[in-house]
Amino acid sequence: MTHTALEPFSAETLPESADPAAASAAAYAQEVVELLSGLLLELVRERQPEVESVLRGERNAASLSPELLARTLQVQGIWFQLLSIAEQNAAMRRRRQVEIERGYDQLRGTFAQVITGAAASGVPSQEISELLSILRVRPVITAHPTEARRVTVLEKHRRVYRRLVDLESPRWTPRERQALIDGLRNEIELLWTTGELRLVKPTVPQEVFWGLHFFNETLFEAVPDLLEKLERALSHGYPDETFQVPPFFQFGSWVGGDRDGNPFVTNEVTRSTILENRLTALRRYRRRLAELVRALSITERAVPVPESFRMSLAKELAATGEGNEIAARNPGEIFRQYLACMGRRLDVMIAKSEEGRTAPDLAGYPSAEALIADLRAIEEALGFGGSTSLAQTLVRPVRRE
Repeated sequence: MTHTALEPFSAETLPESADPAAASAAAYAQEVVELLSGLLLELVRERQPEVESVLRGERNAASLSPELLARTLQVQGIWFQLLSIAEQNAAMRRRRQVEIERGYDQLRGTFAQVITGAAASGVPSQEISELLSILRVRPVITAHPTEARRVTVLEKHRRVYRRLVDLESPRWTPRERQALIDGLRNEIELLWTTGELRLVKPTVPQEVFWGLHFFNETLFEAVPDLLEKLERALSHGYPDETFQVPPFFQFGSWVGGDRDGNPFVTNEVTRSTILENRLTALRRYRRRLAELVRALSITERAVPVPESFRMSLAKELAATGEGNEIAARNPGEIFRQYLACMGRRLDVMIAKSEEGRTAPDLAGYPSAEALIADLRAIEEALGFGGSTSLAQTLVRPVRRE
């Protein structure tokens, strides 16, 4: 423990930079660190005032009882976590500032920078297309034994980060800003009072649950966003060319299938793991279809619709056995009708999967490609009616998930 253990960074200790964006980021980082350190010290004074003098280097840690020493170490650990979050927040703020002031293609490592550089260097578009056709990126999820932090703690870290992002906005009144700061303090207090480490070794089903948690929280949305960024970069770098961006970014997983590293992974465990992955995906798609139903309230009287789509809708309605009810519930809103039919098919698959049955069912989807084909049909019908933007911003991300 040093004298500056919880002292905010001073201006003199921050590296000077001729880059205005870097200097601004450093000043912002200092403000955030001062805010976080003040909130944490305030909490220490309320809950464990004996610890503050040790953190400031005014008292020898050897004089503490084991309980107080444990509390001191916990506060120090929370402080390091908060510093890491502040650093991430400042770095992302700097990236946004650079993008605003200099352009997205000036951010190192982005698709925009790489594609713009390739176009400027004379790399032909055909070479880019050939590369995309064979490109495969597949991160692998693993329940790593060294990750001792609980998901609930990671969620609190994420909420601290989101509150810092909210505080960046200059639009808040003093009252509203103080409410945000109070919420930030609450999150730090929850970190203080939450058990940070797993007290027992997790079971394989728990590891599966934790792995799928990150898909539901982040990864389902991140992949369509990634592909969209690449498309925009290609359109900017090669404005006269058309590219097909395949689903090159996919995921693998060791969790529930690692026969070499975990003696508790059996045939039955792997089978149930695959089933849980299936259910997680199906439920996610069902929720996304429900969102599209709420959004696509387009009446057939307002936009032209290709006859092929009407024919497909008629088949879908007939196949549900409840076509009249679906049509009556959404009269004239053919996209809602189509999505309702798709939702019924997913409902069948979810119900069967919950019973442990995964064989193709005529009332469900025989394959992922069939679901994708229905989403493409909606995109094409929207484009035919002049609503290309709606197809690209609402439907295409669901298809790419």
